[in-house]
Amino acid sequence: MNDPQSRSYDLILCGGGVVGLSIALEGALRGWRVLVIEANQLGRSSSWAGAGILPAGATLPAQDPIEQLRSLSHRLHAEWATRLQAMTGIDTEYRPCGGLYVATSPGERATLAANRHWWQEHGIAFDRWNAQQVLDRAPALGSLISSHPETEFWFAPEDCRVRNPRHLAALIAACRSVRVEFLEQTRVVGWESRGNRIVAVHVTTSPSSDPSALNHSTARSISGDRVCITSGAWSGPLLRDLGIETGIMPVRGQMVMYRCTEPPFDMVIHDGNRYLVPRDDGHLLAGSCEEEVGFHAETTDSMIEQLRAWAESLWPGFRETPVKGTWAGLRPGSFDSFPYLGGIPPWENAYVAAGHFRHGLHWSTATALLMVQCMAGERTTIDLAPFCVQRGRTNHAASLLPN
Repeated sequence: MNDPQSRSYDLILCGGGVVGLSIALEGALRGWRVLVIEANQLGRSSSWAGAGILPAGATLPAQDPIEQLRSLSHRLHAEWATRLQAMTGIDTEYRPCGGLYVATSPGERATLAANRHWWQEHGIAFDRWNAQQVLDRAPALGSLISSHPETEFWFAPEDCRVRNPRHLAALIAACRSVRVEFLEQTRVVGWESRGNRIVAVHVTTSPSSDPSALNHSTARSISGDRVCITSGAWSGPLLRDLGIETGIMPVRGQMVMYRCTEPPFDMVIHDGNRYLVPRDDGHLLAGSCEEEVGFHAETTDSMIEQLRAWAESLWPGFRETPVKGTWAGLRPGSFDSFPYLGGIPPWENAYVAAGHFRHGLHWSTATALLMVQCMAGERTTIDLAPFCVQRGRTNHAASLLPN
């Protein structure tokens, strides 16, 4: 790769997770010169740590901005899976598998009643399944049916899944094929401005995850026409340096991966906020939780035990199934559950795409399309105003980056 310091880019992305990589690919396919700067390894933070669940989106016109974003993303995922496989030869394991929603308690049944109202309002297909229908598709749930005969089962046939590590590998390979450039183990440590434009990004090598270990004296500058912050849970400090307070915060989720000889079922199973997600080769993920613990991405024995106990309550076969691994990731939460998408006033060429919480992979396809439209000065497919950084927050900005 050429020395990034010696050239200018049409777009610099600060963050190499699924959102940043998707925007990079979309921009490069327009002919833009694109650089992705990643503090650690490409795609190895929350994007890699997730489960790859793609819940169905609206098929009827939606007024809700989140439902518009979900619906557009869901429609685009099949196209992206086909395009990525054509570009790279990698099967992302995108599967229209359906999702089974389980309710064993009165509270969970009430929640599912609200879900059904939402699905019906937005034209999302669903059916109530009886015990025999469940057993025909997922015989592993026989023990749950016999021990909790009052359990309700609702099936959403348009739910899908994707194997997120393979999706990320395909994104990286596709980006390389269209000459996107990458700087890994590199942190953004400052900005250079001229008027209301960011003209350069200051970076330094980041061999350690500890920001206090950075050597700012070795920082170098990289110039670009546009800068977009896509650092997930780590976006807050970068935005703060540009005068924007968003309240983006890390929310930890933990995961258990089992190694089955073959998948006990092929669909995603939801039980409240927890889920089981099968892979084609027998690996099966059990997750997750929501913990506000700061930037601590370690698993805890207590939560892993809770996840295993819950999974085994749905299918006792997990008790005899080896655990292949456990891990944790940090999701980027926001104060109102909306991501931040669009420009960063008063900066004319600075943008953000962050705060997707549990939905980064699912909403990455629409986010990429919308952000490139926005950065190109085009009318976006859906209105980005509800996702702007100014909502509910003070914009401190402008004074005062050194020219």
